[in-house]
Amino acid sequence: MNDVSRPHPVIDPDLPEKARTQLETALHPPQDTPPAEHRRTLLPQPIADHPVATVVIILLVLLVGMRLLARVFVFVAAAVLLIGAGILLIALLAPRRDPQRAARQLRDRYRDHYVTADDLDEEAAALLARAQRAVATITSAHVVRDDILDVALNTAVLPRQLWETARALRSLTELRSRPTPSHGDDTTIAMLLDDRKRALQAIHQSVADRVAALEDYATRVSEAEQAWQRVATLRRLIAEQEELRDLLAATAADEVAVRELAELTERARAAEAHLQNAAHQAAQAALRLPGVD
Repeated sequence: MNDVSRPHPVIDPDLPEKARTQLETALHPPQDTPPAEHRRTLLPQPIADHPVATVVIILLVLLVGMRLLARVFVFVAAAVLLIGAGILLIALLAPRRDPQRAARQLRDRYRDHYVTADDLDEEAAALLARAQRAVATITSAHVVRDDILDVALNTAVLPRQLWETARALRSLTELRSRPTPSHGDDTTIAMLLDDRKRALQAIHQSVADRVAALEDYATRVSEAEQAWQRVATLRRLIAEQEELRDLLAATAADEVAVRELAELTERARAAEAHLQNAAHQAAQAALRLPGVD
């Protein structure tokens, strides 16, 4: 289950698009990638699990192979043993590839250009998650996607708002994580600590106000979205009313058709009665045939 208070990584919008895309991938590794210690190698499992024993066996094979080389009739077998041992030794000594190495290098290279949930304390993470939910509400609205609201403005402003919020919260988390020195009876230190506490609270409130402004904008967008949906519904109903009026205009022709069908129905009933009478007459005539009791 996803924790709604845990924010997604936020990346500096000033980074080039290619770097942003690569960093996005590096910060979101595939969920089904097994841990490094359990990741399979290209070698058979017994060899990978017992490299020392494998080296010893290879050395023994090499010694036997060298001895067999002295005998002509087993030269081919010895050559095969030597070649196989060499291939196995090369495979053991080859450095293993680390699929996460490139991702780690990318994260280290752009460390100052992204903020993750691990960079934030609980209060800061909750604020950033609120900001991200507000932005998601805005960007997913039809009134934004259909450019009823200024989509270009939203595209330019919202990533910047998120990045500045995330960066401020990271700095605030770092400041709040610093140990508070004991002041004892030193009034000067106590006064400075009080100033520090008030400053941290002011910074937190400033960021909270920014997040609240984002949420207020998201609320206005949601209201605009509801109005857009109402207008769309009204337009659909108006179009249906026009179709209904066209159908109503054709009711005169429908009435004529109904009268014609009624006349045909009466004729069909008369024909059916006549047919039934004819059948009865035929049956009576059959009874009068000679030999019929």
